[in-house]
Amino acid sequence: MGKSNPTPAPDYQPLADASRAAMESQTQLGRDQLAFAREQYDRSAPILEGIANQQIAAQGEQMAQARDYYNYQRDTYRPLERGLVADAQRFNTEAYQNQLAGQAAADAGRAFGISQQQNQRAMASMGANPNSGRFAGMQNASGLQQAAMRANAMTGARNQAQQMGYARKLDAAGLGRGLAGASAAAYGGASTAGSMAGGNAQSAGQNYMGNSAIGAGTINAGYGQGISGLGNVLNTSVNQYINTQDSTLADIGAIAGAGASIYNSDERVKENIVEVAVDQRTALTLFEFNYREGFGDPNIRYRGVMAQEVELSYPDAVFTRTDGAFNGYKAVDYAMLGIEMKEVA
Repeated sequence: MGKSNPTPAPDYQPLADASRAAMESQTQLGRDQLAFAREQYDRSAPILEGIANQQIAAQGEQMAQARDYYNYQRDTYRPLERGLVADAQRFNTEAYQNQLAGQAAADAGRAFGISQQQNQRAMASMGANPNSGRFAGMQNASGLQQAAMRANAMTGARNQAQQMGYARKLDAAGLGRGLAGASAAAYGGASTAGSMAGGNAQSAGQNYMGNSAIGAGTINAGYGQGISGLGNVLNTSVNQYINTQDSTLADIGAIAGAGASIYNSDERVKENIVEVAVDQRTALTLFEFNYREGFGDPNIRYRGVMAQEVELSYPDAVFTRTDGAFNGYKAVDYAMLGIEMKEVA
C-alpha cells in the first residue's frame, strides 16, 4: 500500500557536469601556469646564461689580475725590499759607521791641509819666519782646529749613517705593503663572480621548477575541488532523496498507522466522503474518500471503512493512536475485518 507515483531516484548528471566544469576551469588555470612557467624559462634562460658567461669572464680577469699583483710583488718589490733591508742593516753596523767616519776624517784632513798651505803662503808673503815662536803658535792653533773639525766630521758621519739606516728601514717596510692585500681582494672578487655566475646559471631552472610546482598544485587543487564538490553534491542529493522517501513513508505511515494492515480511519482525518457499498461478510459500510492535508496525500482517493462505525460492531479492530500529530485519532486493523483498503481511480 502506498502512493501510486513513488519518488524517482535523482539525476546526478547535471550536478556531475557542473562539478566537472568547475574542475576543468581550475585545472585549465594550472595548465596556463605551467605554460607561462615554460615561456618564462625560455625567455630568461638565454639572458641569465649570458650574464653567467660575463661573470665567468670577469672571474677569469680578476684571477689574472690577482696573479699579476702577486707576481709583481714577488718578482719586483720583494727583491727590492730585501736589498733595502740589507742596506739598512749594513748602515746600522759599527764597521760601516767607522768606515764613513774615517772617510769624513780623511776629507777633513785634506781640507785642513789645503787651508794650512794657504795660511803658510800668506804668512810668508807677509815676511813671517816659519821657525819663529809666533809662527809655531799659529800652527798649533791650526792643529787644534783641525782635530776639532775632524772629530765633528766623524761624529756627524756616524749620526748621518744611523739616520740613513733608519730611514731605509722605513722605506723598505712601506714598499709593496698594499700588493698582498690587492692580490687577496682580486682573488676574493674572482670567487664572488664565480659564485654569482653559478647562481645565475641555476636560477632559470629553479624558477621554472618553482613555477611548475605552483601550476601542478593548482591542477591538483582543481581535481581535489572537483572530487570534493561532486561528493558534496552527491551526498546532498542522496540526503534529499532519502528525505523525500522518508516523507513518502511518513505519508504511508500516516495512512497505515502502526502496521501494514492498520490504517488511519478516523472520519475526522478524511474529506470528500462518499458511501459506495456494504461489505457482505461484516455488514460494514464502505466509503470512498481523500485524506485531509497533513494526514496523507490529498490527491489520492481511497476506499475503506470509518473507524467510528467499526468501533460499534468490532471494537477489538479499532484503537486510538497516541503518537505525535495523530494522537487521539482512531485507526482500524483491516486484517481483523478481512477487508482490504484500496486506492481508487
